[in-house]
Amino acid sequence: MNHRSSLWLLILLVVNGVWLGSAQVPFPGKCPDVKIVDPFDVEAYLGVWYEYAKYPFSFEIGRKCISATYGLIDESTVSVLNAGIYQLTEQPSNITGTAKLLGPGQLAVEFYPGQPQTEPNYLVLGTDYKSYAVVYSCTSITPFANLRFVWILTRERLPSMETIDKAEKILEDNKISQAPLVKTVQNNCPQQ
Repeated sequence: MNHRSSLWLLILLVVNGVWLGSAQVPFPGKCPDVKIVDPFDVEAYLGVWYEYAKYPFSFEIGRKCISATYGLIDESTVSVLNAGIYQLTEQPSNITGTAKLLGPGQLAVEFYPGQPQTEPNYLVLGTDYKSYAVVYSCTSITPFANLRFVWILTRERLPSMETIDKAEKILEDNKISQAPLVKTVQNNCPQQ
């Protein structure tokens, strides 16, 4: 095996190891440039959002009825409540955190103490605040590979196709693959 092949094998192993640990989707190259909502009205963004679809995410495996509720703590801090239900047991699954507003449409979400809130890990690529939001995160792991998250959020648990078409257009405009998207089960859910 030559040096170049060994390097690619190492990169593949690192990417797979990181991906399996976090279930982010690996892509070749650096994180792409994306358009972020600017200006961003954080107060209009607050409230309940339902997860319509996402890239595979380990913390959500086996869950349905997933939602995120955002509340204002102060002018630059938002409370975060991610909620869902385990499909097999019908038991609730919740996690709380905070998000620091670092710039227009750029937040640093923290769910565990000590998690740094200095780099944005929640980028709002598009929203009309009333029906849909498209959220994105990308982390470069080497000069040759990156890991991405994508979420399509909606204000209605079962949104119209017109709403989904608008959200998918945001992904298309940013040249973000829709192939890894997995639709979230939002049927037979309790009221919030």
